[in-house]
Amino acid sequence: MIAVRGFAEDGAHQGLLGVGPHTCRSPGGVATVTREPTASAGTWLLSARGEFDRDTLPCLHSALCAARRARAGRIVLDLSGATFGDSSFLQELIEAHRRPGRLLLVGPLAGQIRRLLELTGMDRVFDLADDRHSAGLV
Repeated sequence: MIAVRGFAEDGAHQGLLGVGPHTCRSPGGVATVTREPTASAGTWLLSARGEFDRDTLPCLHSALCAARRARAGRIVLDLSGATFGDSSFLQELIEAHRRPGRLLLVGPLAGQIRRLLELTGMDRVFDLADDRHSAGLV
């Protein structure tokens, strides 16, 4: 696994080592997390794409930590491009939910990720929005 880009504490992109922001590669898959602009300075919109397991999770962890360091009041995590998440992915979401700042998960969620949340009961714990429009981002 190789972490390719990161965010500075103020949220600005740093490093130009590879194909995109917060990109992690593993032998079994690829995952990216990109910070997108929002109308509110206190809201961080993070767009997750790919497969998230213990090998590719550092890119999500890094992005969520950057949002916390920047004291984001609201972290919107768009999971519509995420195709897989394992137990380490779920644990990362739980940790982010427990930290300061509101975490909102945005779909539509892939079937496997929706099932993971349903089987563990976390679909009743996390704040979920069906899409960016219902999350107030469009």
